[in-house]
Amino acid sequence: MASNRISFQIFLFSLLSLINLFSSARLRITPGDIIRDEERQTLVSDGLNFAMGFFSLDNSSSRYVGIWYYNIPGPALIWVANRRHPINGTGGSITIANDGNLVLLDGAMNTVWSTNVSSAHANSSSALLRDDGNLVLSSEKKELWQSFENPTDTYMPGMKVPVGGSTVNYAFTSWKSATDPSEGDYTMGVDPEGLPQIVVWEGGRRRWRSGYWDGRLFQGVPMAGTYLYGFTLNGDGKGGRYFIYNPLNGTDKVRFQVGWDGYQREFRWNEDEKRWTEIQKGPLHECDVYNKCGSFAACDVASKGDPVCACIRGFEPNRWDEWVKGNWSGGCTRLSPLKAQRNDTYGVGVGEDGFLYRRSMKLPDFARVRDTNDCERDCLNNASCTAYAYVIGIGCMVWYGELVDVQHFQSGGNTLHIRLANSDLDDGGKKNKVAIISGVVAGLICLGIFVWLVWRFKGQLKVLPTVSAASCYKNSDVLPGKLPSGEQIAVKRLSRRSGQGLEEFKNEMMLIAKLQHRNLVRLMGCSIQGEEKLLVYEFMPNKSLDCFLFDPVKQTQLDWPRRFEIIEGIARGLLYLHRDSRLRIIHRDLKTSNILLDENMNPKISDFGLARIFGGNQNEANTNRVVGTYGYMAPEYAMEGLFSVKSDVYSFGVLLLEILSGRRNTSFRQSDDSSLIGYAWQLWNEHREMELVDPCIRDPSPKSKARRCIQIGMLCVQDSAAHRPNMSAVVLMLESEATTLPMPRQPLITSMSRSDDREFYMDGLDVSNDLTITMVVGR
Repeated sequence: MASNRISFQIFLFSLLSLINLFSSARLRITPGDIIRDEERQTLVSDGLNFAMGFFSLDNSSSRYVGIWYYNIPGPALIWVANRRHPINGTGGSITIANDGNLVLLDGAMNTVWSTNVSSAHANSSSALLRDDGNLVLSSEKKELWQSFENPTDTYMPGMKVPVGGSTVNYAFTSWKSATDPSEGDYTMGVDPEGLPQIVVWEGGRRRWRSGYWDGRLFQGVPMAGTYLYGFTLNGDGKGGRYFIYNPLNGTDKVRFQVGWDGYQREFRWNEDEKRWTEIQKGPLHECDVYNKCGSFAACDVASKGDPVCACIRGFEPNRWDEWVKGNWSGGCTRLSPLKAQRNDTYGVGVGEDGFLYRRSMKLPDFARVRDTNDCERDCLNNASCTAYAYVIGIGCMVWYGELVDVQHFQSGGNTLHIRLANSDLDDGGKKNKVAIISGVVAGLICLGIFVWLVWRFKGQLKVLPTVSAASCYKNSDVLPGKLPSGEQIAVKRLSRRSGQGLEEFKNEMMLIAKLQHRNLVRLMGCSIQGEEKLLVYEFMPNKSLDCFLFDPVKQTQLDWPRRFEIIEGIARGLLYLHRDSRLRIIHRDLKTSNILLDENMNPKISDFGLARIFGGNQNEANTNRVVGTYGYMAPEYAMEGLFSVKSDVYSFGVLLLEILSGRRNTSFRQSDDSSLIGYAWQLWNEHREMELVDPCIRDPSPKSKARRCIQIGMLCVQDSAAHRPNMSAVVLMLESEATTLPMPRQPLITSMSRSDDREFYMDGLDVSNDLTITMVVGR
């Protein structure tokens, strides 16, 4: 009885609390409704996330109407209506006017603020505060006005910010001070000129910029907050585009604000500590201040006591007297004029212009994009071009005139190629003479080792015809040969243009010799003569998977059972590499052309030229040389140089979706979908996932198993590596239908969405510890 009495008291208390709440709060304002300041009335959202009402700051008598978080303590205001015209005293009220507009009235019934919509209808207008914090005025089920399109200083998840071509001003304007919400000196918005990037202006001057949007993140904010993840650039269906932000975790409370002090900040609510945590700030340090060092100079915050500003090589300060005093705003000027600027008849300079490259850079402002396959040549052919860069997700970027707001990062960033006169490039070559000589000596030593290996094992190999590198198992001229023992073999020749050299050749030879698994190709031997580098494998009569999968005729030979066996075999081979072999190995170039098929169509993973070995406790590494193939690379690897076993999981996910669909990830270049991944998500989200399955196997395939495979593929290609399963979980998911699968998250964008399926190399990322193998030892 006592427990029942206590329960009843709790129920009664909760009921009285709700009655008290709704006696002073409304869910909607309709004609005739009035929210009065003196009665402390508010408008609340349906889920009790936000409230709108009157407030004052610093015990002032000035009253404002704003929106704030209802269920979070503290004045976390996200919008203010009458920021220019405060009401003196508590006589203010909010209502629907005779013309249908939402208005704010002072104590004398004068209009202080209005939505000011000309098409409003007095009898049907109503105002609703949505659960995302958006105040919407509607009439006859048509939205007439919303606060998300008329923001103050705060950007909220779900806001659509148009990019270029819009006549509406969607800039966010700071408060004048911490206690004065009137317009301050700073505005924030998307740069109206050129490539999309976030800019903070002080008056008409740029104060800070985020760097360029590459389809996934803003390049000028390395490893900072959710500028890395959460933003997407979408089309509005009318030829326009807009940015929108959605937290990766939908329950997170996140807001962005341009402060009265000129700093752009990102806040996230910490539920455990019951406070807002600042997780990103810009400018973060003095190098983030726009164009701190002037033109043709780079700012480096890690200069270790030296001046943070330095002229780029080939340039000198415009004003030495100001430069030595620490006033770098005058920037730098060229030491030697470019070819088009000089008069060679007087012997001022000789030779063609060239490029100095600087890694890990925040790229200069005011870039332009060129549609070209040869960015360097395109820049050289234009006398006004001063620099270029190639950025994945953007393409060829060029700069004309001065290079401004350049910064050197400790990690991340991009490689910038700066145009210099030939004479300035020569000086640099002399300075690097020691490094060049060292490289030549090291190369000769490696060459000697391989010559010895060839001499040592020459009696065991039979001379074979050579083939072109990248397509060893794809072309009809991969010709078989035989060892003296009679065993059939095939030869792989490294192409000179593939970017692979002695290091990759040695890596593949040493690495694969240690591995033995039924789903890994077996290395039989190697050979080197001059610049010819050959690997001898066990012969695969059915060549590579892509020869069947993407051939309209041959793909019919891959029925559903065969495709599923291939998927399982690849998964087991990867699991062996990641967990069960003596060494934890990251393949880094998993793709259909590197999956070979034996006489029974069993899959074997090949091509370990790009593979890396991890130590026993190592889970992740960085590289200063991003290598791999477009379409298969994990986002964190392509963008930041971070690779792990989860990088291979991403590649496996792409491969799995390709096997199911019979289509390349990069075959969507001319379609509305960014990639196979985007297409698969759209079908999955609309419960039409079976349309993804290759038509030649769609009907006979078991529907539940096919759907399960699609779901596994979508889980493997999650944007965040933390959200992807490891290969042991993938194998379990494939082999046990009793295992419950988590739901995949929507992919924001694929890092290689519209690129060609070709190998590539990119500098400018973190340096990792390279591991050298010096012995070939069978397992």
